[in-house]
Amino acid sequence: LCAVRYTGVSGAPFRQEQHRRTVPPGEEETVTMTVTFAEYQPHVGDQDALKLTVAGAVQETGQVVAKELRVRLHTPELTLTLLAPAVVGQDTPIQVVFQNPLPDTLSGATLRMEGAGIACPKPFPL
Repeated sequence: LCAVRYTGVSGAPFRQEQHRRTVPPGEEETVTMTVTFAEYQPHVGDQDALKLTVAGAVQETGQVVAKELRVRLHTPELTLTLLAPAVVGQDTPIQVVFQNPLPDTLSGATLRMEGAGIACPKPFPL
């Protein structure tokens, strides 16, 4: 398991596991892996993905099979709601909602709104 930058460049693997299984004819075997935020967080940036590469070898035939899966990490969205009708020349109240999906408290964040008619956007510390 490794991080993949938005440019497609893979980072160094930060987790590796090896499993040996005996699979009877016509059967299938499932192996699961849970990756915690604390484990992958130091390796990823804002626009990165995780790349899981799985390879297996059939001992009796020497046949090798491999599969790769990229998991894009989604960033949370801002929800904007107009709280009153927008009228030219009057203040317009807007509600902005952001939900922190992380197990850690976020600090030092700033919300900045820009748009037509906003002459001097002011940062709003959160």
